[in-house]
Amino acid sequence: MCQTTEVGTTWTPRALVVGSGLAGLECALELANAGWRVEVLSPGRAGCDGATHRVHALAPWILLTAPWVRGDSPERFLADLKRRGEGREREGLAEVLATEAHSAARELVENLGLVPLGVPTALPGDEIARGMRCLPNAGRVLLAPLLRKCEEAGVRVCGRSLAVGLLSDGSRVIGTVMIDRTTHVPREGHSDAVVLACGGVGAIFPATTAPRWNRGSGLALGSAAGALLHGPEVTQALPVTATPPLYFPTSAALLSSRIRASDGASVSGSDLGAVTVEIGKALLRGATVFMETMGDDAHWLPPRVRESAAFRAEGRVPLTLALHHGIGGVAIDSWGRTSLPGLYACGEAAGGVQGLRRTMGTGLLEATIFAKRAARAACHDIAGIGPAPSRGEARVPPFPLDPAILEERLDELMGPLVALRPPAAVDFALHEIERWPVRVEARIEEGCALAGIRRLAAMTLLAGEQSRRGGRGNVVGLPGNPPRHKEGA
Repeated sequence: MCQTTEVGTTWTPRALVVGSGLAGLECALELANAGWRVEVLSPGRAGCDGATHRVHALAPWILLTAPWVRGDSPERFLADLKRRGEGREREGLAEVLATEAHSAARELVENLGLVPLGVPTALPGDEIARGMRCLPNAGRVLLAPLLRKCEEAGVRVCGRSLAVGLLSDGSRVIGTVMIDRTTHVPREGHSDAVVLACGGVGAIFPATTAPRWNRGSGLALGSAAGALLHGPEVTQALPVTATPPLYFPTSAALLSSRIRASDGASVSGSDLGAVTVEIGKALLRGATVFMETMGDDAHWLPPRVRESAAFRAEGRVPLTLALHHGIGGVAIDSWGRTSLPGLYACGEAAGGVQGLRRTMGTGLLEATIFAKRAARAACHDIAGIGPAPSRGEARVPPFPLDPAILEERLDELMGPLVALRPPAAVDFALHEIERWPVRVEARIEEGCALAGIRRLAAMTLLAGEQSRRGGRGNVVGLPGNPPRHKEGA
């Protein structure tokens, strides 16, 4: 779609989409169909390096939660979202999710070739059956159909391209700073709009259901550029099998099975959130937690667990907690706009769609709904403000010294905070992470950049925890400046 500037010349808008999961590809396709030149940055293999790719390996099925049955409605769904959110969601966002969830779910079933299993079921804590269980098309990558559509629409998908910062001219975001992971050469990419669809904060923590790339890039890149954040500390942890690859036994199995700690305590709760908290308390005491299957509950487990010698001998499975979903993130409005002109966010990189507690089965719906809205907002906004300037300043997270040692220390500091965050532990971790020395002048390298992203995202999350504890609201900015050292200091 060529547009005309004030001086009469024509131009084709350009977009850089950071992330090739469901949110990134949906946004890219929408922009390409509107006539934009679109480049998708994927740090690994396109369509396979985001949380979407893992969703059907984490549990027995893919869950889509939406109003499906007679008697349900967007209004009733919204009431339940608001009840769980406890006022922590951003104005207008839950309304969009509730209104568009059903049509988005039907579209995902069709476009991704999902196979619904029977009729919707009532999830724990719900009075209405909203959970549609689906299986993916066997033998292919879940996002393969969407990736093919993007390529047919002319989207340029750049694998092994790691976004490490944003470009700004002081008034708007005009591109990204990235590393080609094949040549190890950094470069700048200029665009009229940048969309953060780079996933959540899972890999800030050593135990996570998310890929290693989901280490809070949205928080880090947004913070470094000065974007407002919404509830960056609000996350969802899940009980999973303790032996990798981590597996979620489903809410039904966890609530119906007997869960015990090695110190003799019984772990129970009325819903998944309460069970998660009790498991977290036991793990903080140093206990080991086991799920003992009862009756037919073992069928929820994957074959490799059911057939293991330990399970056959003891009939129990050791559990741990893993960070599953970042509910907070870069603050957006109902169209995916951030506080910075030219910058948009969707999927787990965005914050505020749901509040304090997330409804299971809504992640894919959020991704597709707000990805398309962000694309439409960019089309509207950029038509009004025109093409981006060609020169700007790079805003990247600080590069830490000794990145490998920092990664190990982050594992130690953040591991115990996956579900419960005692104030003293949060304060200690934030103090140490903030004080980690960083470089003033340094060549952009992959290891330093990845550690720097994780460090700044962890600082932002922990600062959000402190802010929430102090009653200072949902929106936070960049944590305090760390000490800086020259290269080799």
